[in-house]
Amino acid sequence: MKMDKTTVSIVKCFDYDKKNVRKAIDQSFGYFGGIEKVIKSDTKVLLKPNFIKRSTPEKCTVTHPIVIETVAEKLLEIGAVPIIGDSPAFGSVARIAECIGIDRFARQHNIDIIELDEPRKVNIRCREKEFPLTISGKALDVDAIINLPKLKAHVQFLYTAAVKNMYGCVSGKRKAWRHFRSNSDMVWYTEMLLANYLKVKPVFTIVDAVMAMERKGPSGGDPKAVSLILGGIDCVAIDRVIAEVLNTDPSSSPILKTAIKHDIGEHMIEKINIAGEPVDTVKIFDFVLPRLIPVGFNIRQIVKSVFKHLWLKKFSRAT
Repeated sequence: MKMDKTTVSIVKCFDYDKKNVRKAIDQSFGYFGGIEKVIKSDTKVLLKPNFIKRSTPEKCTVTHPIVIETVAEKLLEIGAVPIIGDSPAFGSVARIAECIGIDRFARQHNIDIIELDEPRKVNIRCREKEFPLTISGKALDVDAIINLPKLKAHVQFLYTAAVKNMYGCVSGKRKAWRHFRSNSDMVWYTEMLLANYLKVKPVFTIVDAVMAMERKGPSGGDPKAVSLILGGIDCVAIDRVIAEVLNTDPSSSPILKTAIKHDIGEHMIEKINIAGEPVDTVKIFDFVLPRLIPVGFNIRQIVKSVFKHLWLKKFSRAT
């Protein structure tokens, strides 16, 4: 089967039972010819979940561990080397992994769990604009990245999934500093996010939308059953399909609005090949999205964010 980057798969998955998740993810990769068409054996593959902060899976703040485990097992089966990594907004990857129990799985299968640190300066273009940014050298040095976002409402971006999750490849509190540097210019910020995505573009994305987060986000919202696993290559196309699933205007998403402006990714729904469930059969008409707030941080917010991050990194317990 030929790989089609404009394809987005939609597969129903009603719970996190391991067999059901495995079946849904197998089906997702199957629409692209199987995982062996996406990843070669003997390659080092970064699994990039959403590990924003320490939280239990039931709160829908982080990517569910069963989703991560399932993709990791599939990589092991084809002879690839999975690594699990992120750069949390608050706390450490190790403590988050311990909290959700993925650390035990990783030890059993000799899988490294890493902090995406060792920042490296890069120049990235978003069409005509160049951004001098820093991205984790560990993310830049792997052979491939599989993106494993959690579908969540977001008070600054309406909702987030595929594109925004790759921002976790930016090390530490540099993410918070960019909020300050934006001066609440959403166009600048979303252009920077898209430039970041283009630099650390994943070879495949699996969106955990079995249980999503509504009303508020990226943390502190309410769990919401969406009962889907979405997959694809083009993160913009995936986020565009999610706009349809959530029954919202794509131009109301700041990230999609900027992607449309610069013609990044496939944002025309009629040009996206939907594999699996038709969009009209899986729409969620009562998903509560937030009222947006400015993207900028002030100095007080930066100091508070840095202090909280360092405190949790040093003292938090996985309880």
